[in-house]
Amino acid sequence: MKCIWFVLLVEVISVVDSYRPLTSRGSIDLYLTSKLEIPYRMCMPKAPDYVHATARPSNPSLPHKFNVTILEIKKLSFIVEIERVDQAAGWDRMLITVDWSLYIGKGIGYQNLILWFPNAVDRRGMNRNTASKYCTDMGGRLVDIVDKAMYDVVYNYCRQTIVFGLQSATNIWLGSSYNTTTDTVTQSNGKPGYHGDWTPGGYPLRGSGWETHTGLGLQIQSPRSTSTTHGMFNYRPTSFHTTTQLCSTNLM
Repeated sequence: MKCIWFVLLVEVISVVDSYRPLTSRGSIDLYLTSKLEIPYRMCMPKAPDYVHATARPSNPSLPHKFNVTILEIKKLSFIVEIERVDQAAGWDRMLITVDWSLYIGKGIGYQNLILWFPNAVDRRGMNRNTASKYCTDMGGRLVDIVDKAMYDVVYNYCRQTIVFGLQSATNIWLGSSYNTTTDTVTQSNGKPGYHGDWTPGGYPLRGSGWETHTGLGLQIQSPRSTSTTHGMFNYRPTSFHTTTQLCSTNLM
């Protein structure tokens, strides 16, 4: 079994709920194998619901690259497996920085994001701006869907979490925009977004007369519904739709 010496610097600890972030710092020198238990070094009311972590050499000139896998989340610590991926050998004593964050709440973790509903029962008319302000006021932002894998996570989470009541469907506004001329989706950070799983019936709307339909939304059917009318749609950002708004927060 290969054992590795690390001086481990825990650089950033973030605890995020729907409203307020909490950060702390600490360091630890450990003799370890590829598995490592990292203490939170703070009082926790319960085990976090989600932990995200990355590792890198503290010396930026070193070529080492790592994958970090969360194996177990405990109340006072979490266990990770660290794998060097740029080459199989060369594990020496070094200073390594692990950036990590944790979340306690009713949301769902996806990579370095937390997706959550401030109120899964709430249903109101919102346009793109009011939906964006709603998430901003809650300490988050509108969700950008990056690819098919993220689309499936977002849609299934919405379908399972929203309290539909007597309604068979509702909508959320997305952070991305649609260009009706170039037929492209752009995330709020300027990067390409997911272009797929459009609502049946002619979406995305484009061409003459649809130039203002640059806002993106997602229609969600309730679990009891058998309708195929669900998926992404583009519409005027100023238009109001019945919405149960989903928000997102970066963990790191």
